[in-house]
Amino acid sequence: MMAPTLFPRDTAAEMAASLAAGTTTPEALLRTCLDRIAALDGTLHAWAHLDPDGAAMAAAASAARHRAGAALGPLDGVPVSVKDNLHVAGMPARWGSRFFADFVPAQDDIVVERLRAAGAVIVGKTSTPEFALSGRCFSPLTGHTRNPLNPALTPGGSSGGAVAAIAAGMVPLSVATDAGGSTRLPAGYTGLVGLRPSNGRIARRHGFPPMALDFQAVGLIAATLADLRLLYGAVAGPDARDPTSLRLPPEEPAGPGRRLRVGWCAAIEGELVDAEVRQAVAEAASRLAAEGCEVVPCTIPYDLAALRAIWGVLTAVGVARMAARFPERWEAEASESLKPMAARGATMTATEYVEALDALAAFRADVSARWGAHDALLLPSAAAPAWPVEREFPAFIDGQPGHARAQNVFATWVNAMGWPGLTVPGQPHPDGRPIGVQLVGSHGSEALLFELARRLGA
Repeated sequence: MMAPTLFPRDTAAEMAASLAAGTTTPEALLRTCLDRIAALDGTLHAWAHLDPDGAAMAAAASAARHRAGAALGPLDGVPVSVKDNLHVAGMPARWGSRFFADFVPAQDDIVVERLRAAGAVIVGKTSTPEFALSGRCFSPLTGHTRNPLNPALTPGGSSGGAVAAIAAGMVPLSVATDAGGSTRLPAGYTGLVGLRPSNGRIARRHGFPPMALDFQAVGLIAATLADLRLLYGAVAGPDARDPTSLRLPPEEPAGPGRRLRVGWCAAIEGELVDAEVRQAVAEAASRLAAEGCEVVPCTIPYDLAALRAIWGVLTAVGVARMAARFPERWEAEASESLKPMAARGATMTATEYVEALDALAAFRADVSARWGAHDALLLPSAAAPAWPVEREFPAFIDGQPGHARAQNVFATWVNAMGWPGLTVPGQPHPDGRPIGVQLVGSHGSEALLFELARRLGA
């Protein structure tokens, strides 16, 4: 495995400081961003759509505000990207699919409204696999998205374009989504910080239909924790158009002096987890202990077999719904990986679907009851580091045959619960590939996860 390529990149916090000091302009930041895209994206395929004209108008408006001393906040003039399964008015929202190749939404999702209100410069839309349903990032529209640290490797999925854009220094911030690990796993593969917030923490309205009930949340990706918190501060919060966002508990800051109890686990019986991944989690546990946390070994609080069964039903039905909308085009135009899912979903009965909903309710109750006295859990983000871009999954882990389900065994349960999960860089693999470690808290505990990430040095 070759050593990773490192790209020069400015953080959002550095950009904001330079803008405030008057040592750069929004137009200059945008030019740098577009120059890097022009130089690199022919190889990386991080972008599904660029909007240089719209971005230039936003940058000029931001520059005028800065000259007038009326900046809207720290993100005013900072370039950002939005994943191609989120609606940005006037830009294509293709969802990685030929079926939506010509679709242009008329309304922004709430998170995009808030980006605009903060003065951020939306450069364009980042690549995603079809319907955002793959652990790597291949789309019939954009091809293989590649990992900037080593283009022979995948950046993961489904937010592969989002992480590639940041890791290559094209933009400092990306807004994405996470239904089964789609923000946290790619962040781990590229050495970034990725947040899947609690359901409702980032309000939503106007978008594609859900593929798995309420498993998906808007996710945030950045190079540093400080940048992530800048983005979070601009886009998080309730909105009456999203009733779920009105039911969240208030955030409770977890200060540096508070002793936090963290359970850690890096293995699941019967599942293959890379030895270097297990070591990275153990090393992070030691760092948290050195920072004053009570760190204790634990076992996972969820039934993985039950979760897989639930996920299989929900996603199969979700894909079948899309196949039913395009019956004459489906066989010729859908990604091959989706066709068996659609076929399975089309044959399911209403009884089977409702039984899956019953199983999900039981799963949520059981995990909540098993959570115990922990403030948070420390887990791997993924079972192995990034792998060759053409493969669905690495053929071997620790010399044993791998399988496609293994990568997200520590991730999708968080989505099923609607809880927050935060990936930060851990101790890298000896060959240089990044390894992410994941902090998970109960509903509404983002502030606590930010504090633990700070103690880990993110």
